[in-house]
Amino acid sequence: IPVTGLILALSIPSARLESAELRFLGQTDFVVNETTVVRLVVERIGDPVNVTTLVLLEGDDTGDFEASTAAAFLLSSEASKTIFIAVRDDELPEADETFVFNLRLQSSSNGVRLGTPNRATITILSNDNAFGIISFNSTKQIVVDEPRGRSQYVPLSLVREKGTYGTVTVNFEISGGSNSALEDLSPDQGNITIPPGRAMVVFSILIQDDQIPEDDEVFTVKLTGVAGGALLNPNGSSVELKIRRNDSPLRFSLSLVAVAENAGVISLTVTRGSLADHSRLVGSDDTEVSIDYVVVSGEGAGSATPVVDFVDLQTVHRVTFPPRVYEVPLLFRVNDDKVPEIAESFQVVLLEDTVRGDAVLISPKAILVTIEPNDKPHGVLSISSSPLTQPISINEDVTDRFDGISIVRNGGNYGDVSVNWTISRNSSDRSPVSDDLSPERGMLRFRAGQMSTALLLNITADKLPEEAEAFVLRLLPDTVQGGAEVDEPMEMVFYIQDSDDVYGLFLFHPEKTQTIQSRPDTRFLSLSFLREGGTLGEVALSLTALYIPAGPADPGLARDRVLNASRSTTVLFSQGQDQARLTLPIRNDAFLQNGAHFLIQLDRVDLVSISPPIPSVSPRFGEAVNLTLTVTPDIANGEIGFTSNTTVVVYEPEDTNTSTVTLSLRRDGTDGQAVVFWSLRPIGDNQADVTPDDLKPLSGSVVFLTGQSDAVINITIMADNIPEVNETLLLTLDRTNVENQILKPGFTRREIVIVENDDPGGVFEFSSFSRGPWYINEGEAVELSVIRTKGQLLKQLVQYALIPSGYTEFYGATGVLEFNPGEREVLVALVARPDEVPEVQLHCCLVSYMAS
Repeated sequence: IPVTGLILALSIPSARLESAELRFLGQTDFVVNETTVVRLVVERIGDPVNVTTLVLLEGDDTGDFEASTAAAFLLSSEASKTIFIAVRDDELPEADETFVFNLRLQSSSNGVRLGTPNRATITILSNDNAFGIISFNSTKQIVVDEPRGRSQYVPLSLVREKGTYGTVTVNFEISGGSNSALEDLSPDQGNITIPPGRAMVVFSILIQDDQIPEDDEVFTVKLTGVAGGALLNPNGSSVELKIRRNDSPLRFSLSLVAVAENAGVISLTVTRGSLADHSRLVGSDDTEVSIDYVVVSGEGAGSATPVVDFVDLQTVHRVTFPPRVYEVPLLFRVNDDKVPEIAESFQVVLLEDTVRGDAVLISPKAILVTIEPNDKPHGVLSISSSPLTQPISINEDVTDRFDGISIVRNGGNYGDVSVNWTISRNSSDRSPVSDDLSPERGMLRFRAGQMSTALLLNITADKLPEEAEAFVLRLLPDTVQGGAEVDEPMEMVFYIQDSDDVYGLFLFHPEKTQTIQSRPDTRFLSLSFLREGGTLGEVALSLTALYIPAGPADPGLARDRVLNASRSTTVLFSQGQDQARLTLPIRNDAFLQNGAHFLIQLDRVDLVSISPPIPSVSPRFGEAVNLTLTVTPDIANGEIGFTSNTTVVVYEPEDTNTSTVTLSLRRDGTDGQAVVFWSLRPIGDNQADVTPDDLKPLSGSVVFLTGQSDAVINITIMADNIPEVNETLLLTLDRTNVENQILKPGFTRREIVIVENDDPGGVFEFSSFSRGPWYINEGEAVELSVIRTKGQLLKQLVQYALIPSGYTEFYGATGVLEFNPGEREVLVALVARPDEVPEVQLHCCLVSYMAS
């Protein structure tokens, strides 16, 4: 900005009285933000006389304005004059502030009087976060225990940084946990009010005792909104609240149990930490907990009598779990009284109101113990009933000696007894039983007191693939010795399962390549399977084929509409067939991404029909059941995009008429030819300023040949001598010419910014007639003109100052001038202060030194 000196001399003014009135014209109430320049228009009505006016800030100068005074000189030929009041950006948090500027006449005012309105109010809106920035005092995770039998409050602190003006209301909500937050916490949402002047406030969250077994639960307390002018600090608007695992469940492992009268000491298990048998642990386990129990027995015929029929072996009726102990046995002795009896029972009940420690009682809360009917003196022999509900199947391939069939002796167990048995085939097969097992007949002996014995069988192992075979075991009642009886069940069917992979061992064919095939007219997956071992039976092999985009081969990321079939497919192997080939067609319009995967999962193999209907050992899978085929660049379809999505900043050429901007494209996957169509359009506030003379072309296309992965778009930038602000254009990849060549998400747009050029904001200087020197007396005014050359496209602020001692000698000695877009000239007035102090001639220089 040029610097122009003014030489000012002081003398005694002379004036002629006239009749005129001076006042503000137009708007006198302003509501503005910091950095605003306010324009006050001073109007003279009445006689056309020269007049000097002052605009002065009422009250103390708080530093909110660049200058607290301003002056204007109206020539007799002028009816009005504009005065600039610039608001300073002081970076101090402040609420709304209102200031008054008064219009004043210089003492030598040629008889001009002050009219109305002569006061202007300027309200500066709250700024610099006057109402504060709200955040939690700490974002460190808060860890608490769920209270036992009571409620507990957790305090949370909010801090209000920067300003503390006004009342602020902050909204919050709580999320997370395995269930609704309201089941554990209260409230789960709400608001907190921070009064004026308060920089910190504490609110509390209630932790509730819900009596529900739970593992660690983590909740997030999040500030969701704020009212009253404040802002939320995004880095401190949430805090985690962790409730440690609690309410360990106590229960019996069973709800009922039946025991023989001669069972002796029995154990009834009370568990801690499990909601069901064999389930994972839940709730706390690091403290001791206990619960009392009571034994309940009736007086009827079906009730067991304490001491007579059973004895509680505990000295105290309390179950205690030390830390990390999950099972405690209660021991009872069943008395064998040798008296024939019907079933008798008693009950052990856990008492809920006696729970001590962090635990809750859940079902089953009691266990019913039944002492079975007893006291046939020599007993009743039969086959154990378990195999009748769950048929016995013997795996020949892994078993050489089988003892899983039990013969039981109920009732009395006096004396030695015995019974004979036989095994025969349960089919039309006439081959000897000894081909598969031995012995096929024998005698079972029970010693006195013995209640059960196992039938020991030797299983014949061979390498001959065989289907399952059924056998029948029979007890022979007429062979019983020792006074015992034989009762049902005295006959049972059991099986030797299929062996030596009679139905086949299935796998991907190791000698044939599993491939993705791409041909000019079709694409498909080629898969081959092998059936080793036996080939009996018709077998269905079920598999799943998934297309997964580039990245980890996660089935959860699979996409449909790639294969021309459903995900699941079945391959049928007929009896005697040992190989199969499967072709899965790929859709012609499907996009195959470079680095993507086809994941083939072998799900199951099933016999189409099986006899006898028992679980079979084969068919089964061998080796790996998953296969991944990767899409390579030569068979992948193109995914086309810019190599970068950052903004391109270019400058209008100065030394040449044109310059070229080159933007690179890349195609991942090079199968087939592709044409990419692109376009260039202006965006932003100045899009109307962009013309075909700035750059070319504005649209076009790029061709990728088969096997080609890189291409470029060239844009020509043209020079001119026209002032311009920043011009922004958006280069967009619009479409391709085929469906299976796609545009890469996130890389289809590039912004091009042509930086402002040819001085769009202008060049500022004092006009030639304003450069002085000027000679004025105290109380007189001088009006100067600041002009702008070259561009007039931007709003510009120009700061000026009178040096070296202008502030003490002149009204309007400092200030800011505002040039709106299109505005070429702005006037500034200076008035020499009449201070009644004798002074010699004073030399000052007026300098304009900043533009923004």
